[in-house]
Amino acid sequence: MSPAELSSNEAERLRAFERRGHDSLATSYHEFFAGVTALAINSILNEVHLHHGSRLLDVASGPGALTAEAANRGASAIGVDLSAGMVKLARRLYPTIEYHEADVEHLPFPDDAFDAVVCAFGLGHFPKPETAVAECVRTLSPGGRIAFSWWDDPSRQRIQGIFRESIAEIGVAALPDVPEGHNVFRFSNSGELLRLLEGAGLTGVRVVEHAATYIVPDIETLWCGGLGSLVLTGAVVTRQDQATQKLIRAAFERRASMYKSADGLNLPIAFKIGSGQRPT
Repeated sequence: MSPAELSSNEAERLRAFERRGHDSLATSYHEFFAGVTALAINSILNEVHLHHGSRLLDVASGPGALTAEAANRGASAIGVDLSAGMVKLARRLYPTIEYHEADVEHLPFPDDAFDAVVCAFGLGHFPKPETAVAECVRTLSPGGRIAFSWWDDPSRQRIQGIFRESIAEIGVAALPDVPEGHNVFRFSNSGELLRLLEGAGLTGVRVVEHAATYIVPDIETLWCGGLGSLVLTGAVVTRQDQATQKLIRAAFERRASMYKSADGLNLPIAFKIGSGQRPT
């Protein structure tokens, strides 16, 4: 058993937490965090060698921007997401594109249905990532390509990092909804991401690291945007009493102020993209 593998009951508990959280935050996530995740879109599509006519599946498609960009480039693109709220939002934003509510472990598509499968920042939310990737590979045609992005370590991915460090400083308890064995940063380690993809039988596997800067106008925008986008991290903060929330906010403001510039907060953003090919 993998160190990160959860029991069936634990996996369902995490899945339900993720579904509820993304349902409730779909709109605020789109308004703030979609701009951050969009930094990876071009690189993800390049990794799967997208071309006109490619059949592409976007897993954990969220508000739908990656699926829509693939369609704009001439692909036959479909998005799936666990969250009904995210699917509803994506359909409203991109009404000409097909989006489905589905669990990554049970995709509603036949074998060999796609030339490319992509996933932008879903891995750390999956209760059983090995099962999830195997299911994605099942839907991939021989010779097809897969690309999954995930965040780098919080020390280099500062939106999550500032929140996480502030929470740790105050020392609040973990959420009971999230199983102790689930490590959201497991695939921030390039070796773990490589092993995941190689273990799914993919060839030519590689992990490429990316870095960028994202500008947020001020600390209040970052605070509200993060709480409205980061399902797990935000819940840790919002479930505390008012006194504890104020302590976290003070620690947060101190850390965030380090990134102030004339333009706002210049926040380092770092992520990895793991890719590979299904053998022919």
